Amino acid sequence: MNFDENIRKIERTIAYTFRDKSILKQAFTRTSFCNEHGSQYQSNEILEFFGDSVLSAAIITLLLREHTEKYSHGIKTKLTEGDFSNIKSKLSDKKNLSESTARLGLEEYLLMGEGDEKLGIKKEPSVMEDLFESIIGAIYIDSGENMNAVMTSVAAMLDVKTYLSEKAAPMQSFKNALQEWCADKNHRRGVPVYKTVSESGPDHKKTFERACYIDGKLYGTGIGKNQKIADTLAAEAALATLNAELAKSGSAETENVMQRLKDIARQRKKPGPEFRDLGETKGSTAQNREYSVECRFIDKTAVGTGAGKREAKENAAKKMLLLFEENKCERKKISAKPSAKRSK
Repeated sequence: MNFDENIRKIERTIAYTFRDKSILKQAFTRTSFCNEHGSQYQSNEILEFFGDSVLSAAIITLLLREHTEKYSHGIKTKLTEGDFSNIKSKLSDKKNLSESTARLGLEEYLLMGEGDEKLGIKKEPSVMEDLFESIIGAIYIDSGENMNAVMTSVAAMLDVKTYLSEKAAPMQSFKNALQEWCADKNHRRGVPVYKTVSESGPDHKKTFERACYIDGKLYGTGIGKNQKIADTLAAEAALATLNAELAKSGSAETENVMQRLKDIARQRKKPGPEFRDLGETKGSTAQNREYSVECRFIDKTAVGTGAGKREAKENAAKKMLLLFEENKCERKKISAKPSAKRSK
């Protein structure tokens, strides 16, 4: 592949036109290529180093412009510090950078030694992450440290606008959300504890792996460029695990409720419960959806609500069973009362 023939295509893809094309070429040059083709070539390692830091500043500035506004007492925003940290972590983490590089097809233009070519490392996430950061570093230098130029490319390459509009609605940081989940009276779990599993990489590009424990049990791990990012990802994984456990137990409970309703129907020789979707409740909002489902069974009606239609249906079934159990208990109380003595 002739790299020079693809420069214009690469520039269109990254939304930046280089004044010095050699800097762009360096961004795509791996150390293995330099080792095989002579010292006149420079690898992208130094550009990667600059790009790593510049990328964080670019993302923060984009968030500042998108989610804050000035007023008489400074700036105001609907997001918390945890929200900003979480969004930044998600946009700049290894997975997102490598996936974005692959989506743009930029790894196909990498210049590397024959050994690396045979190993097929250009598709490895760490290689694609390095390439992304090298490109950002190259733009920063070629533009004369112009952050507006960097932000334009970052916004295009990461599709930041779509991410912010679709995925990054105001939310708590995962660490805060996990702590509140554990403290909730319906869960009553211990305080999450984070521990370092491993550290790797050179001093300027450390990678941390952190684990999240709750009541002594491992619930999630996260890998990031610093402990804060790793903790955030570990907390996110822990929340997913806890919710999966909850859903599993909830499904078993719902299955038991439905079976008990079917048993009642069979005993009374009546048809099973019927459910009707009532749509969203009056209190439902774009941020907090709430749905309502009606359950009709024999001579009773019960309505359940939930964040989803499935949850609303499950709650309606539970309410219906409760009605029959309360009715059963009431009949037992009446039958247990001693009959009044006849007056002589």
